[in-house]
Amino acid sequence: MQKLEQTWDLASLFEGGSKSKALKESMQEIEASLDTCQKSIDSLGDQPNAAWKKTIIAMQALDANLSEVCNFAECLEAQDTADSLATQLTGILDGLRARNQSLGVQLETRFLQADDAAWESLLSDSELAPIAFSLSDQRDLAGRKMDPEKEMLTGELAKDGYHAWGRLYDKLAGSLRVDFQENGSSETLSMGQLHNKMESVHAGIRRSAFEKLEEAWSSVADLSAMALNNQAGFRLTTYKKRNWDSVLYEPLRMNRMSRETLEAMWGVVADKSAELVPYIEAKASLLGQSKMTWYDKSAPVSSDEKSYSYEEAAQYIMEQFGKFSQPLADFARQAFDKRWIEVEDRQGKGAGGFCTDFPDSQETRIFMTFGGTFGGVSTLAHELGHAHHTWILRKKPFWATEYPMTLAETASTFCETLITDSALKSASNDEEKLNLLDKKLDEAATMMMNLRSRFLFETSFFAERESGPLTVDRLNELMKNAQVTAYAGALDDHAYHPLFWASKLHFYITSYPFYNFPYVFGFLFSNGIYDRAIQEGPSFSKKYVALLEDTGSMTCEDLAKKHLGVDLIKPDFWEASVERALQHVDPFVKLARARTTV
Repeated sequence: MQKLEQTWDLASLFEGGSKSKALKESMQEIEASLDTCQKSIDSLGDQPNAAWKKTIIAMQALDANLSEVCNFAECLEAQDTADSLATQLTGILDGLRARNQSLGVQLETRFLQADDAAWESLLSDSELAPIAFSLSDQRDLAGRKMDPEKEMLTGELAKDGYHAWGRLYDKLAGSLRVDFQENGSSETLSMGQLHNKMESVHAGIRRSAFEKLEEAWSSVADLSAMALNNQAGFRLTTYKKRNWDSVLYEPLRMNRMSRETLEAMWGVVADKSAELVPYIEAKASLLGQSKMTWYDKSAPVSSDEKSYSYEEAAQYIMEQFGKFSQPLADFARQAFDKRWIEVEDRQGKGAGGFCTDFPDSQETRIFMTFGGTFGGVSTLAHELGHAHHTWILRKKPFWATEYPMTLAETASTFCETLITDSALKSASNDEEKLNLLDKKLDEAATMMMNLRSRFLFETSFFAERESGPLTVDRLNELMKNAQVTAYAGALDDHAYHPLFWASKLHFYITSYPFYNFPYVFGFLFSNGIYDRAIQEGPSFSKKYVALLEDTGSMTCEDLAKKHLGVDLIKPDFWEASVERALQHVDPFVKLARARTTV
């Protein structure tokens, strides 16, 4: 395969980066659209008519335009955390988003004024019918909020309060650097680069990286705690004023799932996750440990684990995607060829990875740091799954493409499973099989234990935050307690990660509260879908696309009922999905014992 560029192409979206003239012009157009939409909403009558339809379509277009620019700014900040103009740009865009949110509140208020018969007639319009689910959801949510003036004020205050704390944390995390010693030389690493060191085959490097990570985050723990406490305080106050009786109301609503579904899922996970302990114990023995440590959880179990160039990773992914669906493989090739992916390992990049879409351009961009491991290949496949999901929906009206995080994680995890299962089937020897089983089970442990610890932490944190801000020591204590519970006591008591609450970006994302259970839902939901793919063979690829096409227009429960014929509020589906994840425990333990007894 020809050499691939490891940096993405943003110029095809807005040439000039944070100094882009086209970007500036687009922002000016958005400002003009905000003014126009404000006038349109002000002139609307009490009941739906042609002006309502025109305003709704204009607001949808405005949302898409704003999403295009905001996502571009996110990419600019991620590729270079020192880009001060990009940071300034994000602040300006927060102002535009606040204005747009205010318009949304006003439009939703109009929706409430319409009588039910007139409303249903409006939704039957051929242009509005595809977004009827979104419009009805907006109308219903409007009836559960404060009065419009208070909601608009809340949005304005969030710009320089709630969201500002998130921006401060992002800047803090992006600017952290440590000097790291390896092989007799020293290099300055970002937090993302340092985290990759914990996948090293050398135990000393993993431990040193973890110690440096804890040291770095300890130095800014007080500031991180301020951001977390103040963001939580803003949310709790807002929820109280809206008479929302649970901190989970908003995240469940955003993820279009019921409390019953969440409890059914977590109930099965809580009952079954201890069955992963034999895997953790066997892996600890392979690593020469009496008990597993936090920094060894994702360590390779073999020193000769295969490494991949970026080109090899791309070729492998396309080949495996093609075995399920040629259109999926063709999409991946397009993403590589058109440089929609940023993977270069360099200083100054943001930590973590993401996929973001550009609705006006009908393109996507993927951000990550590729370290040459199979884990990196899996992550790349995961993000391509996100991108492919967006691609499938690109022709739909924008409000019909806004699927929840729960369903977003479905496509990505499905693609990741395609890669890992294919590799496992073609493993040529026990050593390779052991490595791949470890990858599968590490993912299962991440979803059923790590993500659960995050949920447990946030739940307990918000319960205590009702009475006032928490100290760094108390946050550390809650984090460790959550980890001990979620990992069923399988880790060394002195080697947990109490500062995880400070180091994990997901806790500080203001646009997605409780950014944890959607991953678990997606992981388990995709397991169920993957089983169908195995049972039905190649013909299932069309059903898979049909399912993804509906993700922007249904609740999780309705989607599962329509396309899989299952009831998500019952434990049966979740039990089958969890069992699929646990099926690799015994084979791993058997291979691990065979190696340690040689």
